[in-house]
Amino acid sequence: MTRRRALQLARVLFVLLTLTLAWWGFRGRWDEIGDAASGTGPLRLAGAVLCAVAGLALTGVLWRLLLRWLGSEVGPRDAAAVFFVGQLGKYVPGSVWSVAVQAQLGRRHDVPARSSVAASSLFLLVHTATGLLVGGALAVLGAVDLPAEVSPLWGWAALLVGAASLSPPLLRLLADRLAGHGVRAALGPAEVARSVALMALVWLAYGASLLLLVTGRAAAPSLLAAAAAFALAHAVGVLVVFAPAGVGAREAVLVALLAPVLGVPGAVAVALLSRVAHAVADFLLALLASTAAGLAAPSRHAGEPAGVRGR
Repeated sequence: MTRRRALQLARVLFVLLTLTLAWWGFRGRWDEIGDAASGTGPLRLAGAVLCAVAGLALTGVLWRLLLRWLGSEVGPRDAAAVFFVGQLGKYVPGSVWSVAVQAQLGRRHDVPARSSVAASSLFLLVHTATGLLVGGALAVLGAVDLPAEVSPLWGWAALLVGAASLSPPLLRLLADRLAGHGVRAALGPAEVARSVALMALVWLAYGASLLLLVTGRAAAPSLLAAAAAFALAHAVGVLVVFAPAGVGAREAVLVALLAPVLGVPGAVAVALLSRVAHAVADFLLALLASTAAGLAAPSRHAGEPAGVRGR
């Protein structure tokens, strides 16, 4: 078996493993999910998945930009395949699988492993920090109501921690340490502002996905409230590292933030369906990106000498 075929087989096995673990994560909840889905309808479910796809696609753009700012340029199609297939690692227990898989896949495109690790680690930090920043800011501004038992100071804490974590000197220091000698990350205020702007669009897309899952019988929160709730819930899910893809933690925060508007049963239904919509979007994007990269591979190899193709 050639090295290329071995890597393809490993990729297929990895996707099957993550699909199995994602399915397993819903064990015991399928009846609830079925009831919630039947009340929502196929069109709204499809719309929620598409909004989640749009948000996820923008996160892929951010990862590629971070890789570029670390000195490694990868084409959009190849970067998407590396990023979205690697992202499935979040369904595997543990917090390093996505980073490890993206580093391995990136080597096929001449990306140094340390640069890939640095980009993926910075992506996780920016992703989480902007969730705290956006969610905390909207909570402070009153766009979303924190539960009665939660002090308003937590909104300020989320805002300040998120903003501090996005300090350009801090991001540059982490990038340079992770990427190793000879790499100087181009992460100034302009790059950080671009990252925050991209992620703001991501949180709005995720908020829209959430709103589409609210049935017509319930009073829907505003788009900003939905975006804030999802941003805070997602950040908490990432910080709870022992929960694969934040399962359980993210839903608990979503229910707490949405229950005052939707009621507990409605909030639980939306939280469960949101998890399903994002899982479908994850695997759909991984499939599309991997297929697109695979279709492009023969045309790239066609122009190579025969002795080069098998390397």
